[in-house]
Amino acid sequence: MFLSPIAHAQSASSNEAEYHNLLESIAAAKLTLAQRRLYIEGQEKKIASLHEQLGRVDALKQSIEPMIGKMVTNISEQIHSDYPFLKDRRLSRLESLKGTMKDKNASIGDKYRKALNIYKFEVNYGAKMDYEKGNHPIHPVMDKCKGDDCFEKDENGKVRVDPVTHQKIRKYDGKYLRYGRLAYIYMDNDGKSALRYDLKQKKWVEISKDKIVAVRRAVRIASGEAGTKVVMAPVKPFQ
Repeated sequence: MFLSPIAHAQSASSNEAEYHNLLESIAAAKLTLAQRRLYIEGQEKKIASLHEQLGRVDALKQSIEPMIGKMVTNISEQIHSDYPFLKDRRLSRLESLKGTMKDKNASIGDKYRKALNIYKFEVNYGAKMDYEKGNHPIHPVMDKCKGDDCFEKDENGKVRVDPVTHQKIRKYDGKYLRYGRLAYIYMDNDGKSALRYDLKQKKWVEISKDKIVAVRRAVRIASGEAGTKVVMAPVKPFQ
């Protein structure tokens, strides 16, 4: 078979075009593969970085959790060896913290923040003088009251109501006074007798009559009935 020069030239041109197209396809394929390799290498580096970060988090978690556990132990020891003030409230916080520690869904941050918050409460208790009403620590009288006899009354015999809460105002045997963490005192409403909690003996002891005046003054200051003044805390048994 004989091909004319023109036909031969057209065939050669067609083959050349196909060859160039093939080269371009190969080049495009190589570029795509190179881009994919770069992408995969980038992803592998990110994965390796994440694994490294997770490793640091795990190491941090392993170091922080025991520390928080020690904080819980210290808080518990502080409450149980301390003066018996606000015991229900403080133990409730402690039990809530223990519950969070056992919660698998609670983060390390949540556990740490909760423990630190209780730490702050406990520290602040030692920084100020505080006062609250309450019943006699040894022989409570108002615990046995019934009906309206459990509430304060005005001069007309009507039960007094708190203007803010609109609740009846409960009546108590006396008042408790806490001198930071230096001393914890109970005084009857009539101001004639008072007790001091002996931290070493873990029991309430009487304060001598001649020292009660100082306690009365401290109670009036703590309750806001008198201006701030220097008060003497009964940190040792009165002689």
